Amino acid sequence: MRALLLLPLLSACSLTLEVAYPGPRIQALRTQGTYCADRNTRLDYRLDLEGRLDALEFFWVPEGVGPWQARPEEVFRLFGPILGPEVRGYLEVTPSGEVRAVYVAPQGIGIEPLPDRRLWVRGMTAGVYGPYVRALNLVRPDSTALCDPGW
Repeated sequence: MRALLLLPLLSACSLTLEVAYPGPRIQALRTQGTYCADRNTRLDYRLDLEGRLDALEFFWVPEGVGPWQARPEEVFRLFGPILGPEVRGYLEVTPSGEVRAVYVAPQGIGIEPLPDRRLWVRGMTAGVYGPYVRALNLVRPDSTALCDPGW
């Protein structure tokens, strides 16, 4: 008899399962330690990628500025597919902070006071952006002949 009384209540209950795919994961973004204060620099980068990306956005901003505050010339989107586990390449950047080009291939060798800068990236898969990933190190301006070192 009790089971018959509970039956209408149980039929009103439903169970919903949601499976969330965490998507690709970017970790350990690293860059070289300096950029040229008087000419363009080919800034080496390296990151660990779990999964596959449709695109990768680069944000070349002064230290203390978040990637969401980047000026349009400080942002570059590289379309893929981009596959892990390790992604290496370089950005061509100007002393004023403009990103001219991004390459997914190792390069081999990689006036006014300029700010320290930090590289940020975020991946995109199926039109959905992942989180911003901050480089582990900041990059300092350098006016010496050794401003664009190889790794």
